[in-house]
Amino acid sequence: MWNKRKSLPLWAAVLSMTLVFTGCAGGNNAGNNAGNGGNGNDSAANTAAADTAEAAAPADGPADPLGKYDPPIKLRSTMNETGKETLAEGDTHANNVWTRGYKDELGIEVTYDWIVADANYRDKMNVTMASGDLPDLLKVDMVQFEQLHEAGMLEDLTEAFDKYASDLVKSFYAEEDGAGLKPVTKGGKLYAIASFPGSLDSSDMIWIRKDWLDKLGLAEPKSMQDIIKIAEDFTFKDPDGNGKQDTYGIMMNKDLPINAFLLGYHAYLETWIKNDAGEIVNGTIQPEVKEGLAELQRLYKEGVLDPEFGVKDFAKGVEAVNAGKAGIMFLPQWAPFQVMGMVKQDQSVNWVPYPVQSIDDQPAKTQNHLGLGGIYAVRKGYEHPEALVKLLNFQAEKMFGESAEAERAKYNTGLTGLGFQNAVVSNLPANKNVKAQEEVEAAINSGDTSTMGLEAKLFYDDIMDYRAGNLDKWNMERIFGPLSSQGIIKYYRDNDLIVMNEFIYAPTKTMNSKSATLDKLRQETFIKIIYGSLPVDAFDKFVEDWKKLGGDQITQEVNEVIKANQ
Repeated sequence: MWNKRKSLPLWAAVLSMTLVFTGCAGGNNAGNNAGNGGNGNDSAANTAAADTAEAAAPADGPADPLGKYDPPIKLRSTMNETGKETLAEGDTHANNVWTRGYKDELGIEVTYDWIVADANYRDKMNVTMASGDLPDLLKVDMVQFEQLHEAGMLEDLTEAFDKYASDLVKSFYAEEDGAGLKPVTKGGKLYAIASFPGSLDSSDMIWIRKDWLDKLGLAEPKSMQDIIKIAEDFTFKDPDGNGKQDTYGIMMNKDLPINAFLLGYHAYLETWIKNDAGEIVNGTIQPEVKEGLAELQRLYKEGVLDPEFGVKDFAKGVEAVNAGKAGIMFLPQWAPFQVMGMVKQDQSVNWVPYPVQSIDDQPAKTQNHLGLGGIYAVRKGYEHPEALVKLLNFQAEKMFGESAEAERAKYNTGLTGLGFQNAVVSNLPANKNVKAQEEVEAAINSGDTSTMGLEAKLFYDDIMDYRAGNLDKWNMERIFGPLSSQGIIKYYRDNDLIVMNEFIYAPTKTMNSKSATLDKLRQETFIKIIYGSLPVDAFDKFVEDWKKLGGDQITQEVNEVIKANQ
């Protein structure tokens, strides 16, 4: 109901965050990708005098983003337990390459009041907040940030960020017109720094079995009418060639992955959009959704959708795809991971991504959502709020700066190579995947890899490995190669085909109490309409009920929040 997408399976959520380095440092569990470990100490230990805190930043000169504190300072924080696989051999959450680097190079001694499993982090932070004994560095989610801000318990970070953030870190947050800092800016002042992966990876697209298109002599889609015709032919024209009518066009499940279909009708499900009057409205209740549902109902009656989708979860839906039963999926950029098995078994299988298509003469656009990871804030009264900024500078420099390759390898530790998960705070370059794809495609076309970034070179090497016969790397070809999901995202970006969710803030009071009810109402009603057990006009009753059951109040609150933050 608010700034969110349909919940993904666990593997997909992990993939979205950690595709090599992709994702959010912090996560919605407030600290998801952060943390070493150790025992907390009393806040009274943080007594380094401000006038002697940093020899590298004289009062009359520019601040040093990586200047070392002399004497050293102490900083308390908390962490979630990311797992031993993210640590180098011999390291612990309390003592690892990051904690040693902070102390040796920055003069910051980081300790932890507590360490808990990811699943328990939010509850533990709620208890800590209620106690009033806050750590110096707070890793929280958006709701907790709002509570701390309203209680006046956070330091203003405006000057610290402006003065100390490195050019590299500032470039991360300049993406998308500074969208990553807007939700944590109040009254023109910055009260936290959010882990900001960017919005582009949330783009919707259409995946089609190109081998089936070729077998049936069908052209690639140029319109929504083409998508519908392809889905029908995949159902009735025996694309698998087994002489039986045992396929259907579109993969579906009870979670209703229909966004990319509805976008063809200019319908923006679960998205807050601006109407012609300049008001923010919820796309779920707009008439364009009804038009799309009517077509889905017709297609279901024809047999073009999985006949049992209403009782299948995501895994069961994908299982049918891997069994060769469906030829179209409406999934985001990570879809290739779901069909790796069938591609390895049959190399003729060829899933290809396409942009969303329009039913009329107006271009279809994808809908993107601003997803933030953890929120990093500083408790009111801590003497060195700029330490948070320096810690972010340090992580950015070690992983994405001009450091020597050996230095990068030192911090990209563990079995997974995801060393940033053990940094106390971390952020990754926003929308870096589409940028990597551009580098990969250029290198494939030119054969010159000399100017590639580290991550893009890893993707390029994987693709070359696939082309040499390693089918385990097919997914990288389809995500980062010339004909790839990141290529579709680049197309959206370059052609201004993105509608952004206007609501980028913490859920409102009524969202917290009513969203589950409204989501259930939407899911049950839409499934029944598609099944045909309810007429299409039942959508109108759904809209009335949605409004009465909290939708109108939520809409009012959303408009108030957006107006207050303009």
